[in-house]
Amino acid sequence: MDIEKLLNEERFEVVADEAEIQTVIQKAKMAFLESESKQLLSYHEFIWNQLRMIRKRWWAIQFAVLYLAWLFLSTENEVFYLRRGMGVFAALFAIILIPELWRNLTNRCMEVEIASYYSLHQIYAARIFLFGAVDVLLLTAFIGGAHHFLSIALTDLVTQFLLPVVVTACICFVVLGKQHRNGWLAIGLCVLWSGVWWAIAANDQLYSAITIPIWLTVFVFAFLFLAFAIYRLLKNCDKYMEVNLNGAVFE
Repeated sequence: MDIEKLLNEERFEVVADEAEIQTVIQKAKMAFLESESKQLLSYHEFIWNQLRMIRKRWWAIQFAVLYLAWLFLSTENEVFYLRRGMGVFAALFAIILIPELWRNLTNRCMEVEIASYYSLHQIYAARIFLFGAVDVLLLTAFIGGAHHFLSIALTDLVTQFLLPVVVTACICFVVLGKQHRNGWLAIGLCVLWSGVWWAIAANDQLYSAITIPIWLTVFVFAFLFLAFAIYRLLKNCDKYMEVNLNGAVFE
């Protein structure tokens, strides 16, 4: 083929080879994927970045709630008020999780997270893992300190504090794990549960009738239900919607 002759002509046609075009496209895709694969975050980097994104003020507030509960335990001697007060502090401790754990809904970044390399399941799992790890450390230090320094029985701490915490967390994960969810509804139900616990703790006859084995059985059942609620949330989180049926943004 005479290239100079073709260039000197006013018009000339180039016949494209479809097979060669597809080959170039595939090579371009492979080069792009190879380049991107070298920039992916490792799992520990992903967890670390999620930790950096979490606003630490919520953990500071949880610590403040436990500190107030500690002061309450160290100054209050009436068993009647201890039972009531611990349930209130327990509910507050769990409710504090709501704003930060579901912050992507209020910030309207669901579409960005769904399109990211790490799935929405992994993002929620990372947040729950981080909150769970920190909360376990806080609760372990609080319960261990209360048992050692304030001489409060572990069974009392489990029934009067941990049980309300777990039940409140169950309410949060169940309500906010639905496709059409509402943060204020979750908070309202948690407050309602706090009132129910307040009534149970105020009834000495009812409270005393429930033996320690029954309390521990209820606690184990609540903990297992919490695990199920978290599993259900992670399974269905990619079906979440940023707006409700009326078009209003969820809070």
